[in-house]
Amino acid sequence: MIGYGCNASPWYDHDPRCPGREGFHHGIDVAMPCGTPLFSAVDGVVLDPSEPGAPGSAYGVHPFRIRTGDHDILIGHTIHVFVRPGEHVHPGQRIALAGDSGAPDGCHLHFEVRRAGGGLSTAVDPAPWLGLS
Repeated sequence: MIGYGCNASPWYDHDPRCPGREGFHHGIDVAMPCGTPLFSAVDGVVLDPSEPGAPGSAYGVHPFRIRTGDHDILIGHTIHVFVRPGEHVHPGQRIALAGDSGAPDGCHLHFEVRRAGGGLSTAVDPAPWLGLS
């Protein structure tokens, strides 16, 4: 749907790293029907939303992060979350349902990888985390 990096989507403000008026998308958006179950691909701990690096309202009303050692996996635009802060999650565990909360372009998963505790400036290309090339 929308990949990591510079793009012409109207939802992002111009970014100096990008040509023309393009903005920068810090994750990968994957279109899917609302209510699609989302499963963890990693071992990690669900972070408290008050910890540094918490996502803002652009990620919907139920965004959350899973800490996996040196990185935080940020999941956005969910309509329901099954995990709680402090909970340890495992690969294959159902963690949320995809939705369109905070998303002007329909139901999808927003998947973002940041340095542990970092903000937008620490986001890295999440394609390798999803097995994409």
